[in-house]
Amino acid sequence: MRQTKPNPAGPAPTHPTRRRPLPAVMLLLLPALACLLPGCASNPESRNARADEPSSVSALQYGYVRPAADVEVIGRGARRSYAGRNSDDLWDRVRRGRSMGIAHHPRVEQMARRMASNPNYLNDLNRRARPYLHMIVDELERAGLPAELALLPEIESRYNPRAVSPKAASGMWQFMPYTGREMGLAQNGAYDGRNDVLAATRGAIRYLKQLHGEMGGDWALALASYNCGPGCVRKAMRAHGSRDFWKLSRLPAETENYVPKLLAVLALVEQPTRYGLNMPKLPNAPELEVVYASRSISLAEVSRHSGASMQQLRDLNPGLKLGQTPVTGPHRVLVPVGNGDKLRRALTKAGKLGGPSLADARRARSGGS
Repeated sequence: MRQTKPNPAGPAPTHPTRRRPLPAVMLLLLPALACLLPGCASNPESRNARADEPSSVSALQYGYVRPAADVEVIGRGARRSYAGRNSDDLWDRVRRGRSMGIAHHPRVEQMARRMASNPNYLNDLNRRARPYLHMIVDELERAGLPAELALLPEIESRYNPRAVSPKAASGMWQFMPYTGREMGLAQNGAYDGRNDVLAATRGAIRYLKQLHGEMGGDWALALASYNCGPGCVRKAMRAHGSRDFWKLSRLPAETENYVPKLLAVLALVEQPTRYGLNMPKLPNAPELEVVYASRSISLAEVSRHSGASMQQLRDLNPGLKLGQTPVTGPHRVLVPVGNGDKLRRALTKAGKLGGPSLADARRARSGGS
C-alpha cells in the first residue's frame, strides 16, 4: 500500500504579538468544524483514492482464480447487527448478519426467478451447506466480513471441498494452485490446503478482504474480481469510465453472471415465500469440531478413538491426501460434533494432544489461512 503525504493545508503562521488568543469556546468548536470540510481524515473517499493501483496477485494471469492484505471491511450500507447469533436458525443468522450493501438489480431478479423454477432448490442448498455453514459464518463474523459471503461456496463449488475445475481450481472456494500458495495454502504430495475446509475458508477471507480494499470498498467489484481477477475488472472499468459493476459490459460472460447469481441465491434465502419456496430451518449450532495433535496422526487412528467412520473423516478432511496429517503439519482434523472429546482424551493419554499454534491463532484473528 502506498503512503499518502499529509495534507499541507492549515492555518498560516502569524506573529504571536499581533493575534489575540481565541476564546475557549472557539477552541472547542474548531475540531468539529474542521471535519465538515472536504478532505477530512474520516472521509472514506480519501482512503480509496488509489483503488485502481495494481495488486501483487493478478487473478487474470492465472485463469479464474479464487481466493490476500487485511483492510477495513465495512461495506456500503452494511448492517452491523449480530442479533442473529442468538437465533435458533442458522439461515436467520445469515439474514440478520452484516450485509454487503449491494443494491437490488433487475438482473438479480431475473436470475432469482429462474432459480426458483426448481421447487427443491432451497432444500438442496440446505443439504449441501449444512456440514460447513456454521463454521464459515463463524469465520466470517470473526474477520468482520458480511455473513452473506457464506453463500459464495454455493456459487463456486456447491459446498464441495473436493471440487476441481477444468482450469485446475480446487476445493470449496476454488483456489488456483498459484493463488493458493500466495494465501499460504501448502500443496504437496501429502496435503493440499485448498481442500482443507478450515484453511481454505480462512484463505478465501484474506483474499476477499484484499479485493474489497483494492476495489474501494465496493463488494460487487470485489466479487467480480474474485471471479475473473482484479486486473480484468480494472480493464473493464477503464474501458467504460465507470466503477458501477452493472455498467461493465466488457467483463467475461461468466463474471457478468457471477455477481447476480450470488445475489439471487441470497434473495431466495432472505425471502423464500416471495418466490414460492420453502426454506428449511438449519440449527444454529456447530456440525464440526477441530482437534489438534502434537504430531502426525492418521485418519484410521482418529476413527478408532473418536468413533467417527472412515468415510466421514475422509469427507471432512479431503486435504489429507495420504489419509494422515503431514509430518510438517498442520496436525489438525475435523470430526463430527460430539466426537472430539473422545479423541482428545485418547491423544492426551498417548501424549499426542496438541493445540492451535501461535501462527494458527494469529491467522484466525486476521482472517488468514
